[in-house]
Order: sequence, then structure tokens, then C-alpha cells
Amino acid sequence: MIEDSTVSCYDRHAQAYDLYQFAVVPGYQEMLDLVAEACRRYLPQEAKLIDLGCGTGNAALAVLQKIPSARIYLLDGSERMMKVAAEKITSAHPDAALGSRVADLAGSWEAGLVGGGYDAIISTLVLEHLPFDRYQAAIAKCYRLLKPGGWLLAAEGYSEEGSDMQEWFFEKMEERRKAIDPELSDFVARLRDGWETHYYCRKAEKEEWWRDAGFVQVNVLWQYLCIALMAGRKPLSKSGEN
Repeated sequence: MIEDSTVSCYDRHAQAYDLYQFAVVPGYQEMLDLVAEACRRYLPQEAKLIDLGCGTGNAALAVLQKIPSARIYLLDGSERMMKVAAEKITSAHPDAALGSRVADLAGSWEAGLVGGGYDAIISTLVLEHLPFDRYQAAIAKCYRLLKPGGWLLAAEGYSEEGSDMQEWFFEKMEERRKAIDPELSDFVARLRDGWETHYYCRKAEKEEWWRDAGFVQVNVLWQYLCIALMAGRKPLSKSGEN
């Protein structure tokens, strides 16, 4: 799994996840809005997507608010998070779910999915939990699953040498935690401090890995302190022309 402890962490606070994310994580709503805006700009109205590490379905829901006729396949490592996501999407957009599955995002999560069958893969605050070799393997799988011209849109945490962006980000989180119930806030914070695993590196390193996998037009669309939204496109032709 994406580190068994990380999956366990999210299982244990699935019901509190949305309250905590929206209230405490700086830039969270803006990140979701920009993922959805990018999908609206780049994808057809009848787009087929995968939400890789869908959590409670917030990114998928944001996309469907911009492209109601899109269809999304939900994948996550946490059974409880997946249940929340499936219920949320089914309630708001009954025909939008292509399917859902609990899967090992560090393993063969792509099994059974149609290669070259998707217009986009979105992933928000998930791939940073993968060791770098597993991350590169996941990016290669995304490339194979996308249609020619399809997009990978991933928001992740980063670490730049000599930068205080991470420190600044976590200081702002600590400030914002005071706005929600202390007992709930402390419960989630203790889980994340003790169980979550992250693998941070420079944006330039991941951009290079995306290009090595075959993606073109690789750009950072947005950054808030140490979180950045990156996009890459699968070429329309084998020669790499766009």
C-alpha cells in the first residue's frame, strides 16, 4: 500500500477528513478549483477521468461541478475514504461514476482499466506519499492509461533546497487548526504526525520524471507555498507532436 500506516491514518479519520481539510489546509479549496478549471479548459464535455487517490471525492466533485457530463473512475487505498467518496459523488451526480475500487496505489492499481481509455487522470495530495521509484512507476502507468492528448493533473507537496516554504505552510496550518473543534483537530493532527509518510523533492526533479515517462507540455500551473499543481500531456502522436 501507500505506506500501510498512511492508509491506516486516513481510514481512521475518514469522517472528519473534509472538515479538517477545508478548515486547516491552506489553499485547499483553491487547489480543487484550479484542478477543475484545468479540466474544463483542456477536456471534452464527455470526458472520462480517473481520480487516483480520490480520498473523499472532493477533487472529483469539483470537476463535475465544472463538467457535469464527465465520468470519473474512483481509486483509493483507504476503504473508508472510498466509501465516503462514492456516496458523495453518487448523491450529487448519480450517473457520473464509471466505477470505484480500493487499490494499492504503490502496486497494480491499474489492473482492469482500459489502456489509452481516459482523457485525464487527476490526483490531489496523494502521489507525494509514494517512494520515488513507486512514484515513477505510477506516472508511467498514468501515461499508458491516457488517450493520446490526454492530461495528467497532480497537486503535491514539494521541498526546495534553501526554502522555508514548508515551514511557512505548516505554521499556517497550525494557526488555522485553532478555528475548529480542538478535540477533533488534535485527534487528526496526532494521527497525521504519527502515521503519515511523505516523500518530498524539488519540483524540477518530478518535472524531469514526467518527461522521462513521455509527457510533454509539463508545467506547474499553480503553487501555494509548498504545494504545487503540475500538468503534463500525452502526445497526440508517437513522434511527440502536440
